[in-house]
Amino acid sequence: MGRHRRSVSGRMGRNITSSPEVGEWVCNQTGGGYYEERSNAIGLKNGENVVAGVVYENWNGKSVIVHIAIKERLTAAFLAAIFDYPFNVCNVNKLIAPVSSNNAKALKLITNMGFTEEARLKDADTNGDIVLLTMARASCRFLGKRYGQKISYAATCA
Repeated sequence: MGRHRRSVSGRMGRNITSSPEVGEWVCNQTGGGYYEERSNAIGLKNGENVVAGVVYENWNGKSVIVHIAIKERLTAAFLAAIFDYPFNVCNVNKLIAPVSSNNAKALKLITNMGFTEEARLKDADTNGDIVLLTMARASCRFLGKRYGQKISYAATCA
């Protein structure tokens, strides 16, 4: 991410990709901005359309901020990829997902994935709070045998 930015190989699966297009799609869905030089994105495509994606930004060697957007059902391979990349390739200890307190759908999705609320920034969003949800490597169920297929990446994080 930034000067430590790494990319994901196109060999991960026919519908999984890593590109600025995915980052821009995710940020369009979440109301943010994608900055290719300091971020990376992994997405799921259905044909030519991006239907889910994750942007990783502000990697500091121990944690990374993630923004997740989903329009269609996820695949097991995609779930494996979005958690394998930060935990096993970038070797972070914690994922941090900032979510608006008024976005009930996103809060439900993130908590169903296994993230837990760690902090709340009162009145930091235009319509409420910003909830900081986190997931530690040890509590990530997507790294287990059910999802643990071998995924190839173009490079590893330093």
